[in-house]
This record gives sequence, structure tokens and C-alpha cells, in this order.
Amino acid sequence: MTSVHHRERVRLPGRETDIEVGCGIRARLWTALAARFPRAWRFGLVLDRRVADLWPMEAPTVGPRPLVVRVGPGEAAKTRRVLARIQDRLLDLKRDEPVVAMGGGALLDAAGFAAATVRRGLEWIALPTTVLGMADAAVGGKVAINHPRGKNLLGAFHPPVLVLADVDILATLLQRDRVAGLAEMYKMARIGDAELLDLLRRGAPADPVAWCDAIARAVTIKARIVEEDERDQGLRRALNYGHTVGHALERLLGPDAVRHGEAVAMGMGPAARIALARGLVDGALVERQARDLERLGLDHDVPRGVDREALFEIMGLDKKRRPGAAHTFVLPVGDVGVQIAEDVSEEEIRAALDP
Repeated sequence: MTSVHHRERVRLPGRETDIEVGCGIRARLWTALAARFPRAWRFGLVLDRRVADLWPMEAPTVGPRPLVVRVGPGEAAKTRRVLARIQDRLLDLKRDEPVVAMGGGALLDAAGFAAATVRRGLEWIALPTTVLGMADAAVGGKVAINHPRGKNLLGAFHPPVLVLADVDILATLLQRDRVAGLAEMYKMARIGDAELLDLLRRGAPADPVAWCDAIARAVTIKARIVEEDERDQGLRRALNYGHTVGHALERLLGPDAVRHGEAVAMGMGPAARIALARGLVDGALVERQARDLERLGLDHDVPRGVDREALFEIMGLDKKRRPGAAHTFVLPVGDVGVQIAEDVSEEEIRAALDP
């Protein structure tokens, strides 16, 4: 059954992204293609191989025909080699023919970046298939691939014209990835939604309607932030809560050892302790955050066995760090809210990593 639970629109200068969250709504793709791209004979269809097997996308007999590219899941999709393969296929499209990307956050990043670079920019539609993709990656238009020197160092701002977040697909998502995505939703709640924070404190959503409610709230938070700061110059940097340490953990340990959301959750512990030392929060909040993340199934701190010196060295290469400046952290303040601190010292970080 097709049911749209929530609609959102991200309004940016000269363009908009329509977002739908609901059950069975992936089937709306075909009518959306016909309505939005009446001159298209073809469209690019970039698919996660596993998702394509579990949720086949059978195009109707009339309408534009798909040019299919299948890629592997996870961060393996965000390489120059995979990007080149996607770009090579999309070069068969004309300027008025779109790209459709169906997969998790990493695939959306790679396919969106390919769409941004082929023929100076093809419009694209996102069908996120993970919690991370639905609540975060599909919203806002930051698309990128990784580089040996760091995560997301090659990218662009190229928002999709439409996002169809079909929560039915979460039924076949690996439990580990479902839990990892909750870290990004918790981040959104911590930034500015006390009601979503209360929802998540009760544990993971228990049914499709609950998932729709939680994802819709996260999408709304990010939509408003992106509208105010599309280019990541101010407020949008608040979305990096947990990411300064998290990105370093991802680089150090690799995607098999730690998922993006898992690493973000681990980065929240040190960030909260830096905030505690600065008097921005009290000890009760630090403990409450730890309990919240544990209840969601997430580790809330950097594991003891992680090499601190190697981690710190990687953090020194964080792309968000200005040359010659102290480290930048997003820190919690009060019961709900965050602030961006650009003057976090090495001593503060070391103390927070080993309390």
C-alpha cells in the first residue's frame, strides 16, 4: 500500500527539493519521472546491488527507459573508480534526462556527485534505503566521494529535486545499519528538537508509523538548517555534532570495523566532556546522553583499544580545521542545542578522550 506520511520542501535560491516520507512510496517514482521530465527518453538508475535484489525496480512499459548502474554497498561506493563508472554510463544521457539513485547514504553521495559533474549537472532523484540516507544524507545536497587524505574531500553542492523515503525498505536493512542510522537522528534531536529527543530516549522506533514520525522530524530539522545555510558556512556546521572524532575513527578503523553512525555516536562522548569542562552542560547531561545512546544500541565513547595517538594525528587532518587554528568541535549546550567551538585545544581533546 502506498501512503505518504509527511511532505517537506527545502527552498533554496533558484531550486527546491520536495521530500516525501511514507510507506510504499517508491512506486511513485514512475509518475514523478513522467510529470517532471516529460521530454526524457531515458534516465540513469544507480542502484545498490543488495537493495536491487531485495526490492526490484521494474520500470513500466511506457515512459523513459533506465540506464542501470549497479554498485556495491557502503563506503566502497565512494571511490574515484566507482565514480568514473557511474559517470561513464550517465554520459549517455541528455541534459533534460535525470538520474535516479536508490541506496544508502554512501551511494547517494556518489551518484549525486556523478550527476553534478556530468554535462555540467543533471537533475536527480534520491530513493534512500537506509535510516541514515532518509534522515540525513538525502537532504541538503552535499554530495561527495572519499579521498585517501580524508572523507568527502571531493564533492559539490547539488541537491536532488525529489526525495522518496520509503520506510518499508527498512524492513530488510541490516540491524547494525538500522541502529547506526539512529545516531544521526539523535544528532538532529540534540541540535534542536526536544520532542524527537524524547521519542528516541524511549528506544528505536517500533513500527513503520513510528519510523515515519521520527524520520519526518529529523528531515524537518535538517531542511530548515539547510535553507538558512546551504553552503556550510555557519549554522549548518552544527550538523557535525560527533563528527570531528567520528570521521577520524572511520579513517583509522575502516568501514567494516565501524559504520559512520557508530563512529558519530562514539564522537559524542568526547564532545560532551569538552562541553562539561567548559561549563556548557552539567554531568547529568553527559550521563543522560550515554544512557540514551546505549538504549538505542550505540556505543557512546571511543573504545579503549583505539590508538589515541593515531586518532589524534588523523584529527589534525580534518578538512574542517583551519590551517594553524585550534580544532573545531560542535559542543552540546543545555538540555537541547549545540554551539560551534573553533578554539578547542589539544589538551582539551586528550582529556576528553581519556577521562
